[in-house]
Amino acid sequence: MKCLVAAIILSLFSATANAADNSIAQHHSLMTFAIFIVLFLASLSITWIASRKNSSAGDFYTAGGQIGPLKNGLAIAGDYLSAAAFLGVSGLIALYGFDGVNYLIGFFIAFIPVLLLVAEPCRNLGRYTLGDVLAWRNGFRSTKFVAAISSVIVALFYMVPQIVGGAVIVRALIGIPYEISVIAVGVLMLIYVAFGGMRATTTVQVVKAVLLISCCFILVVLSWLPFNFNGLAFLNTLTSDPRLQHYVMTLVSDPSFTPQEAGQRFLEAGLYLKKPLEQVSLGLALLLGTAAMPHVLMRFFAVRNAVDARKSVLWSMLFIGVCHLFIIVIGFACAHYLGADAVKAADKGGNLAAPLLAQYLGGGTDSLLGNFMLALVAAISFATIVAVVAGLTLAAASAIAHDVYVGTIKNGAATERQQVAAAKIATVLMAVVAVIAGIEAKGQNVAHLVGLGYAVAASANLPALVMSLYWRRCNTAGVIAGIVGGTLLAISMVMISPSMTYPLHQRAMLENQLNTLVASNDGSPATLAKRSMLEAQIAAIPDNATSIVGLKAPLIELSNPGIISVPAGFLLVIVFSLLFRDERSERLWKELAVRRELGPKLNLLSHVNALQRNE
Repeated sequence: MKCLVAAIILSLFSATANAADNSIAQHHSLMTFAIFIVLFLASLSITWIASRKNSSAGDFYTAGGQIGPLKNGLAIAGDYLSAAAFLGVSGLIALYGFDGVNYLIGFFIAFIPVLLLVAEPCRNLGRYTLGDVLAWRNGFRSTKFVAAISSVIVALFYMVPQIVGGAVIVRALIGIPYEISVIAVGVLMLIYVAFGGMRATTTVQVVKAVLLISCCFILVVLSWLPFNFNGLAFLNTLTSDPRLQHYVMTLVSDPSFTPQEAGQRFLEAGLYLKKPLEQVSLGLALLLGTAAMPHVLMRFFAVRNAVDARKSVLWSMLFIGVCHLFIIVIGFACAHYLGADAVKAADKGGNLAAPLLAQYLGGGTDSLLGNFMLALVAAISFATIVAVVAGLTLAAASAIAHDVYVGTIKNGAATERQQVAAAKIATVLMAVVAVIAGIEAKGQNVAHLVGLGYAVAASANLPALVMSLYWRRCNTAGVIAGIVGGTLLAISMVMISPSMTYPLHQRAMLENQLNTLVASNDGSPATLAKRSMLEAQIAAIPDNATSIVGLKAPLIELSNPGIISVPAGFLLVIVFSLLFRDERSERLWKELAVRRELGPKLNLLSHVNALQRNE
């Protein structure tokens, strides 16, 4: 362990010292390295302390169910507030205004179904995983197996973009090579989960949530300080900015727009999300997918009872909501202080907006405080990514070890030692797969995998979970059909959608850019070099180039399949449950209905008999 830690520190130091293409001045690189190492060593200390308290499978999976609701709520917030929310959405707001805010609204209200439908029933019925809940009244081995496969797929889809995005951002900000960043994330999450289990993961997520919310609060205070914390004055100044007005006019391409109207347009919907059907489909996947994400569901097994599970959701909504409000202000502050053009120049997707705002508010690129704030935001962003990935790894490893090995292979008959060993082996396996996938995805557009992860959770896991909890006729056949069919449908629809990379479409865009440069008649060396680069890129794409599934163009125009795959998942559960009878599912329904609402420690027989007498 000590040799591994030393190797990581030396690799990061060497990479930072040799970096030349980062956003932090070279003479401040040692400070940047120090901030990263402090967070790194602090997280390792947390893991070491937590590992001393683990003595059973229950300790590893759920910390013995002894985490309080406040701490668990903070951990859920830390698990849910990913780099996509902090870096991605703040950048979207900086570039497209109100449309970026819509994403945060979707992320927040997604916890309402969690609160109303799944939090308490899952705590009352399950032990460690989604498979436990589904197998309560359905076929034990088959249900656990398909639930585990779906959970692993969802975790990987959500994990790979986190790793790729984190490596790209850290390389851009600090200069650490992409591959080393990916390996560092993999090693850290392996240490957190394999040695510390749920306790270490929870504590790391709590610390990360506190750091992230505190960082956002500081940026908001510094952004609004010149306006005496008058939000209306801030927005009026923003919409009156000539830079913003000119930028919005280039987006809408409407010559009738006045500069004042263009500034106001930034606070209205439609600059980015221009297809209502696409918005509905994406929103449906986000809204319903959160309630069936395995790493979110797993947190409800870490508390003492169903009441604490409900309180955990309420606390998490408070922390997430506060952080989202801060991110909204940060996004608009980026547009005001940096300008949308500068944000887009630094990163086309706007992912560097918040770190660059921190640098600006601290005094700029040449100041010690500015580079310190940039380094601090970068380190917190890296901690955010590692914490989220650790939670996903724990959920996926638990599904493999507890559902596949213990449930399917051993049929529930495994000793505590075997269960812990299986969990740690599964953790190593997930870490290796995630690192390999992250390295292989270098330079690829994997952003669609986040939406796909939510789509699979909403289309496969949620229908099976909700129908099993609340529909008497639901049975094993329906659950298996819903999970398998919903997963395959969501994945296949994304594979033929505009979310995939189509080389011929890329070539057409490059040709348009080249034609624009040629028409400009600009003979400057920079323009000629760019023309030469575009010509080389166009020549490298053959006429028969296709997407990964052999398509030259998408078969459907819908990027996110939620509006189709989610209803289809529910339909599959209903149809197959009606076609095939399952005596076990029907026999256990009344007991499940009681336990779902009242918990396992009550006299179930008396309640079941009461229900029977009332029929």
